[in-house]
Amino acid sequence: MMISRINMAQIIGNMNESAKTGSLDGFLPFEDLLKEAVSAVEETNAASSIDMLKVSLGDADALHNVTINAAKADLAIQTLVAVRNKA
Repeated sequence: MMISRINMAQIIGNMNESAKTGSLDGFLPFEDLLKEAVSAVEETNAASSIDMLKVSLGDADALHNVTINAAKADLAIQTLVAVRNKA
């Protein structure tokens, strides 16, 4: 399973371009951005849960990947909560 990430540089570039031209073409509304972030959190949590299950069954090939995926899931949740609290 591939974990997709939010490309913040592209989003910020779109915002800057929209501010310069005054148009909203290519601009991602906050609602869509939030839906995308929630989807990414769900994907990272699912990957982390699968890795934890593999570890408990003794099927994990590389323990460092499990740790990395757990850290990604934790960071995704923290980021989503921070964005929610700012909104």
